[in-house]
Amino acid sequence: MRITSLQTQVNNPDRINIFVDEHFLLGANAMLVLQMSLHVGQEITPAQVEQIQQEEALQQSVDRALNYLSFRPRSRQEVRNYLRRKGTTPEHIQVVLERLDRMDLVNDRSFASFWLENREQFSPKGAQALKNELRQKGIQREVIDELVDEENDEGRAQRAAEKKARSLLRQPSIDYATFYRRLGSFLQRRGFSFEITKRIVKRIWEEQRQETVGEEE
Repeated sequence: MRITSLQTQVNNPDRINIFVDEHFLLGANAMLVLQMSLHVGQEITPAQVEQIQQEEALQQSVDRALNYLSFRPRSRQEVRNYLRRKGTTPEHIQVVLERLDRMDLVNDRSFASFWLENREQFSPKGAQALKNELRQKGIQREVIDELVDEENDEGRAQRAAEKKARSLLRQPSIDYATFYRRLGSFLQRRGFSFEITKRIVKRIWEEQRQETVGEEE
C-alpha cells in the first residue's frame, strides 16, 4: 500500500484524511501523522495501519476524558468509570489516566478539597455524609480522614439549617412541633447527628422567638 494523498479535513484542521492507492483509508490526528513521519509516496504496512488505528482510539479516549473533566474536577475513579461506560478497554483507560496524571488533571486530593468546599458553600452536610460521598468517588481513606473535619459539624448544621428554617418560619402559625419535625428531618437527611440536630433546631426557634418579641416591643 502506498500513501497517495494526505488532506486536512475541512471541518477539523487538526485531523488528516489518509488516502492509500487513491482510496480513503482513515482519518488521523495531525500530530500522529507528524510523529509517524507519514508522507505522500510512502509505503505503508498493515502493522502501521493498525498502529494508527490504535493510537486514534487512544486519542479519542483521551479527548473524551478531557471533555468530561472540562465541566468540573473529577476523581480518578469517576474518570475510570466514565471511560468504562463508554466502552474503553482497560489497557486504554490505564494509559489515559497516566497521561492525565502527567498533566496534573486527575488529583484525588485536589478533587476532595474541591468537593468539600463546594458542599460547604452550597449544601453543608455532616462529616459522615461527606466521608461517604468521597468514599463512593474512590477517594482513599487517609485523604478523607485528613480533609474532613468532624469537629465542625455543628457549624455546618447551623449553615444548612438557616435557609430551610427561614422558609419554614414564613408559614403562618407554624408551631414548634411542626418546625422541629420538618427541620430536624432535613438536617438528619444531611447526615447530622440527633444531638446536633436537636440543639440547632431549638436554637434557631428560640432566636426567632426573641426576634419576634423584640419587634413587638
